[in-house]
Amino acid sequence: MEEFARQHPAVFPAAFPAFFVVLWVAVGCIVSMVGGWWGLAQRYRTERPFPDHRRRMQNGQMRSAVGYNNVLTLASDPEGFYMGVMFFFRLGHPRLFIPWADIEIEAPKRWLFFKVQTLRLGPDRIPLRLREPLVDFLLVGKGAGELRDQQNPHPTGF
Repeated sequence: MEEFARQHPAVFPAAFPAFFVVLWVAVGCIVSMVGGWWGLAQRYRTERPFPDHRRRMQNGQMRSAVGYNNVLTLASDPEGFYMGVMFFFRLGHPRLFIPWADIEIEAPKRWLFFKVQTLRLGPDRIPLRLREPLVDFLLVGKGAGELRDQQNPHPTGF
């Protein structure tokens, strides 16, 4: 790249932004494939508007390989679970709607200093790890929050 810049000084300022955009798109698509979002999008892609019961700028981890730090928008309603990412990271990450029937929620586990829960998404059971309070918030949107509170009247939180 350095040699190209020296040989073509007038072309480099125009070529660098194009290179950056191609790299950004490629990395976004690769991250989506490795994490499992790409596979989920084949079945669950949606244009539905997200319900009001949502949280923006959330963290999550898919397949223990891809961390989505402060870029997730997660929402829920009685029909299902919605996932999206910030606008700048949307390439390769379309919005998803997954019905509750296609989601398995594992019991909470301690991970480092936090309690987390894993949601197994779709027929391939792609794991999405979220903090327990966020899962509780999403279950309230499903209408299952009251049941959860009755089962565990003394939540441990973080």
